[in-house]
Amino acid sequence: MLNCEYVGNLHVHSYYSDGTGSINQIAQAARDASIDFVGINDHHTLGAKQDGLEGWHEDVLILVGMENNHKHNHYISYAVELVVPDNTEHPQEVIDAVNDQGGIGFLAHPFEKGSRFVFGGHAYTWEDWQVTGFTGISIWNYSSQWRDGISNIPIALWQAYVAPHRAITGPCPLALAKLDQLAQQRKVVAIGASDAHAVNVQYGPFKRCISPYEFLFRTVNTHILLDGELEQKLVLDKDRIYTALGNGQCFVAFDYYRSARGFRFWAEKGRELANMGEERSYEPGWWLKAVLPFEGRISLIRNGEKLFQDYGKELNYRVQKSGAYRVEVTMRNKCMTKPWIFSNYIYFR
Repeated sequence: MLNCEYVGNLHVHSYYSDGTGSINQIAQAARDASIDFVGINDHHTLGAKQDGLEGWHEDVLILVGMENNHKHNHYISYAVELVVPDNTEHPQEVIDAVNDQGGIGFLAHPFEKGSRFVFGGHAYTWEDWQVTGFTGISIWNYSSQWRDGISNIPIALWQAYVAPHRAITGPCPLALAKLDQLAQQRKVVAIGASDAHAVNVQYGPFKRCISPYEFLFRTVNTHILLDGELEQKLVLDKDRIYTALGNGQCFVAFDYYRSARGFRFWAEKGRELANMGEERSYEPGWWLKAVLPFEGRISLIRNGEKLFQDYGKELNYRVQKSGAYRVEVTMRNKCMTKPWIFSNYIYFR
């Protein structure tokens, strides 16, 4: 079983596009939030990479990808060395260009709703569902969901100053449903993202940085699992992280209330193991197992349907038929149920 875990925050914007922070400031925020790596996805540019800022900043690894397209069909990618041209109306061209470089890519916030108080109500949805070849979907975009929750100015101020998680309800149900549909046909990867910009806004006398980097780095993270520790060597380490992301050796977690470090989900049959992202031929004798760092309500999902639910720190379930299996976990915080952990798939074909 994969034994080394690293926590990353993906889809982060710096001042190379429409974020407000420098790469050094972002690295410091990650350090303060106790996360291990940050994925930069500035719009239409690899400027931070071109300026030599990708790499280890003390104990935080900064990885630089990009985000493509304009009014819709936003695509975030990693492991690209050359700028990928935008093609908003034909996003297959963007996906193909990323793949041609050996990169990986994800639909950024495909079903966001938007708010009439931000960007004139425009929602940056994914429109072309005929595309193929993308690595996966960002199932939970914190900033997008935060913005979707703004229905009036008082609520905007309430979310900004009092209850920042008011609109945060978990992964987008439509994104999860699309992922479950795709997983029955092919391997597909779920990631989570902050979409951090650290935007400075003002309403009359009220001034605030909306969702500072350090704050967002404590929320929706993507945890990757590796066989062995990183070595603080950029070329080797980023290849291992991108391979793990591309293979689905990762899970999405809302780390704000309790860290999900220590969660594991795997399958075993005798001495044979299957990790998240791996496929096996179905045959009797396989068991699905999960362990949690704290107690939670564990749901086992097969092909989008809930099979089993229990409360505790462990899951043991005998596989009875083929399918794409994943785990969802909720937790209790101050007498409220909170979304917590969302695994990637183990496939039995």
